Order: sequence, then structure tokens, then C-alpha cells
Amino acid sequence: MSSVSSLRDEIEQSNINKLEQVENITIERMKELETLAARISFDPRLTPSKISHGYYSREGIEELKKYKANSSIIEEVFIYYHQQENLYSSSGSYTVNTLMQNKYSFEDWDQEVFLKDLKTNLPFTKPVDEIVGNGNDEESIIAYFYPISRNNTRPYGTVLFFIRESSITDFMNTILGDFKGNAYVLNENDQIIASSVNDFTVTSESLNLSSWDEGEFGVESIEVNGKDYSLVTVRSQITGWTFITLMDANQFFERLSDTNILIVLLLLVMLIIGFVLSIVFGKNQYKPILNLVNSVSKKEYIKVDGENELDRIRKTISTVFEDQEVMNKTIDKQHPFAKDQFMTKMLKGDYKDEGEINSLAKLLNIEMKDGNYFVVIVYFENGSFSEETIGERDNIFNLLSDISLESVSAQGIDLLYSDAVVLVVTMDKIVVDVNKQQNQVIQKIQQFIQNETDLEPIIGVGEVYSNKSRINRSYIEALATLEYKYYYPKGSIIHFKEISTEVEHSLGYPKEEQMKLVQSIKQGDKDVAEETLLQLFENLASSDLSIHVLKAVCFDIINTVVKTISELGLTTPGDTFRKMVDFDRIEQLHKHLNLLVVETCKKVDNNKESHNIKLRNDIMKYIKANYHLFELSLEKIAIEFQLSVSYISRFIKDQSGVNFKQYVQQLRMEEVKRQLKTTDKPIKEIVVDVGYKDVANFTRKFKNEVGVTPGRYRDLNS
Repeated sequence: MSSVSSLRDEIEQSNINKLEQVENITIERMKELETLAARISFDPRLTPSKISHGYYSREGIEELKKYKANSSIIEEVFIYYHQQENLYSSSGSYTVNTLMQNKYSFEDWDQEVFLKDLKTNLPFTKPVDEIVGNGNDEESIIAYFYPISRNNTRPYGTVLFFIRESSITDFMNTILGDFKGNAYVLNENDQIIASSVNDFTVTSESLNLSSWDEGEFGVESIEVNGKDYSLVTVRSQITGWTFITLMDANQFFERLSDTNILIVLLLLVMLIIGFVLSIVFGKNQYKPILNLVNSVSKKEYIKVDGENELDRIRKTISTVFEDQEVMNKTIDKQHPFAKDQFMTKMLKGDYKDEGEINSLAKLLNIEMKDGNYFVVIVYFENGSFSEETIGERDNIFNLLSDISLESVSAQGIDLLYSDAVVLVVTMDKIVVDVNKQQNQVIQKIQQFIQNETDLEPIIGVGEVYSNKSRINRSYIEALATLEYKYYYPKGSIIHFKEISTEVEHSLGYPKEEQMKLVQSIKQGDKDVAEETLLQLFENLASSDLSIHVLKAVCFDIINTVVKTISELGLTTPGDTFRKMVDFDRIEQLHKHLNLLVVETCKKVDNNKESHNIKLRNDIMKYIKANYHLFELSLEKIAIEFQLSVSYISRFIKDQSGVNFKQYVQQLRMEEVKRQLKTTDKPIKEIVVDVGYKDVANFTRKFKNEVGVTPGRYRDLNS
């Protein structure tokens, strides 16, 4: 029995070595197909425009014939582009329906699944049982899908190779030699793609290979149909394929000779190499766990002292779930970016047509029914928030960003202000007393804030408008109320209409136009500024004031405009100033003031844009200079630039097209690729240098994005 056991170990080890040879040859064949796919993607005769062209398509088909001839395992090669309906092969072009109904007969593979597979983002193999070709000869085929992207980040087409199963089983049988058992090849999804069966009493269904447990890799004894078998498995770390041999345990006895001499010799050999075999046997027992550890760590891992293999597996699985959770949260965060941008532009008056506002609001799923609208600014006292409590500030603003009351909805916008949030309030249109309903809404908002926070902000309220395109007027009016915040106690509500009723008795005109004019100039809103100035002069023209009072009012208006321009850091041209103070008629003064106000609004708007450009450049430069820091976060950037976290997050999204985490990951990925191409530094060192601590987690992300591991990427680009 000792001789039988030794012989069994020898045969099993031989099978492992042969399976590893099969693995190496298979890897070389798949590399050839990857190289062919890459050459096809860069072949100018096989571009989407050329291959679909009535004349040049012939050249493309001839090229595919040449590529097919380059590999001995290819039965047929196809190329498919996502934006086209046809597949092109070395024998012509076909629609998907024609290919599956006339050219080949696919069983258990419908057209919808086929089209989905053709639009894959990652290479994969798939068994296609019993394809019937033109000669009506049935044979199992292996379909290998390889997406092509050329210089793009996302694939735009797929190269499909048909490989006859016999092309793999032939060289597998050659290597296995006189092996009398069964051999199987499973793809990365544990589907059988090739098999060599000598023992027909054992079926793949009885082995249940399609749901293979990764913990069983190595050598194992199993029982099938009441008989003992030796099962040997080898897993490729590059292709993910599994190679399996199954041998009847009774075959081990056939290798023994009936002569006593052979038995004695075997015993002597066992005595000599017994110690070596015991070590090999111990390693084989450990190999299943080692294979599992290698499969989850992808050979790139920073091991912590005292951490064993099971801890590494547990950590890897936990990381998978954490990444999934982060991905879900990232998707949920995309919607607020577009929403805030839309609301901000509406406050600036960029949308002149109400129909455009309605279509954009519907697209962004923002509830803005037809009704009456006004703007509320909730202003918190300076010092309410600090760098340490910046997270608390964002939590409070999130509470105010989506308030729902009966017959009323409010949309919140967190602008660049450090201590204020803007609410655009929508009320039902069918209301008898609009002012009464507005007061009720403001009181409910104030009560909501008091219930949710311990703060007592001042609330500025603009007037009510029935057109969405005029919401920016209410916004400017609400801004004007904040000029009076220093005269009111905490928790006060300041209505623009109440301030506007106060009359300057000494001059004879209300403050309303003056406040709106100042705020519209400061905001760079040319339309509101011209409209307010026109209304102001129309009131003066219709007033019954003496010439002296009228002239005093005019000089007060001039002083207000010049003072506002000065506060903005701008200057009034001397020639323009002389024309204003030397006016003969109020119409003449209106004309000069209007030109000055329009020019000032343009400068303010341009200055804001220049500031945004500088801010964008500074933020992007800061991220590019510090992306390698593991502790880099939105909070750190917000403190650096004295902005809110939500504003920084939205700003990066607007400028880069992706969220903060994705943008940093892009920078890190590009730096890793650069160093893999141009340096010989160890992969672990490169990954840690760019800001990742979990090398195994990064390796998995790299493969998901690039399609190959960092080590393989270095080999391909060396």
C-alpha cells in the first residue's frame, strides 16, 4: 500500500506539471489573440467607416482573412462596432440575425444575449455548444470576446474569435500523453469550454464543475457514482481559467509490476525520497488556501505583521462591499450638481424664457409647478461656523435644501456665501391673498429652522412674482434686505416690500428703487439694473417736485451709482462723470447713467468669470500637486480655499466632469501608468507613492479600469 501511495503522489504531481504546461501554452495562444485584436483595432482598413463602406469593405474582409491565418486555433474572426448593425468576418458581413439563423445555428444563445455580449467592456470567453456551420457539422466552439478601444477610455467595438474546442483538446491530449482519465478546461466564469473524456461513466453534471468552489484547487480525492477518483486542478492567475484532470483511483494499481523486484525497487526509492515527498505533500495540502489568497490579492498586497491568509481573504471581501457602497453613494451624489447649477443660473437671470426653465426643471426632476415665486435668503451670524464645524454647516444647509410644506415647495441653493443659503419658494397659483400666504410660508420656514437647529438666523424676503424668468428680481430684492441686517435682532424676518414703503420725505422717492439698483449693479445683472433705473426716472418725471428738490434727488442718484462702483473696486471715467453732473434734463442724465450702469454690470460679470477661472485653476493646481496624499479630502480643500465642502464638490464636478474621488483616482491611475512605463520601481512602491495604502484593492481597481493587472500592463508597455 505504501508503494501505491507513493506512485499515486508521483502521478498526481505529474498531472499538475502537465496541466501547468497546458496552462502556459493556452496563455500564449490567448496572448496571440489579444495581439491580433490590438492590431485589428489600429488597422486603417478596418475602421468603422472603411469596413462599412461599399467599396473599401472588400479590402477589410481580405485583411480579416490574413488575421485569421495568423493563428492556428482560429475558426473564424469577426469585428463588430457598437454604432453599426453588421458583423464583419473573413467570409463577409452579416447582420446578427442572419449570422445566427443562416450562417451558424446557436443553441441556448439568443440574439439579445449575443448583442449584450458584443458590447462587453472586458475580455471574456464563453462556451457555445453545438454550432452548426455551412457543412452541417456540429462541434463545440469557444467564443472569445475582446473589446477594442484604441485611444478611447471606453470600448467602441469588439473582436470576436471562434475557436474550435478540438484545437485546445488536441494539444491538451498531446501533453497529457497516455492519460486515461477525463480532462476539463473552465473559463473565468467556471464554464466548461473544452473537455477530453475517456471515462464516459463520469459526466460534468455529476462533478458540478459549473459551480466550482475555489477552495478545492490542488489535489483531492473524491467519490463519483460510488467510485474513488483523484482530482487535480490548476488555476491560471493570468487568464482565470481552471485546468482539471480526473483519474480513476484504480488506475494507480495498473502501474505496479507483478514482480517482487519492482516492488523492492519502489520501496527503496520511497525510503530515499520519503522525506522529500512528505514536504511536497504538505505543500500540496496548503496549496488550495494559497491559490485562493493569490486569486484575491492579485499578487500585490502590503502584509501587516501578524496577519494570516484568512485575514487577507476577509479583508479583501470587506473591501469589495465597501467599494460597492461607495459606488452607490457616488451615483446618488451626481444629481445635486446639475440641480445646483440650474438654480444658480436662474438666480443670475441667465434664463430669459420660462419654457426653457420648465424643460430643464423637468429634466432634473425639480418640482417647480406653475404658481407664484419668491426668494428667501437665510443669513447666519458671522462666526456661527468655523473651520472645525464646516461639516456641521453643510448638514444644516442640507436640511434647508429641500423643504416641503402644504401647497408649497422650496429649493435650496448653497452659493459661495460662507454663512447664507438661498431658498426659491413656489406657492400655488390659486390663492386669494398672495401676501398672506407668503407670510405664512416664511413663518413655517422660520419654525422649521428653529426646530432643526439652535441657531437664529435673519431671513430676508424678496417680493412675489408669477413668472419663473423673473425670480432673479426677487433674489436681488432679498439681497437688498440684508443691507439692514445690522439694524434687526437675531431671528428677524425682513421683507423687501416693508422697507420699500419707507419714504425719504426729504427727497420724495422710496428706497425700493435705490436698493434694487445697488444690488443689481453688485450682482452684474444688467437687465434688472436697466429696468430699475428706468422705473426710478419715470417716477421722478411723474412726480410733483420742485426744481430744487428734483435736482437734489438726481445728484443723490448719481452719488449712489458712483459710490456703488467705487465699492466694487472700479472707477468712473472722468468724462462720463462730467457729463452726468452737467446734465440739463433728467432724460439726459438717465441716458448717461444707463450707459455707465450697463458698462459696470458687464465689468462685474467679467470680473466674476475671471475670478471663477482663477479659482478653478488654483483648486485644480492644488489637487494635482497633492493628489498623492492619502489624507487629501474635500474638507481639506474647503479649509484651504475658505469655501464650503458642497461648493468645492460641485465646482470640481463642473470643471472635470466627474466627482472629486473619481478625479483624484484618474490622476493617480495616470501617474501609476506613467511610472509603470518609464521606471523599474516595484509596483507596491509606486501604488503607495500615489496615495493608496491597500495595494490589493488598488490592483483590483486597476484591472477593472484598464483590463489587465499592473504587472501585465508593465509587460505590454515595456
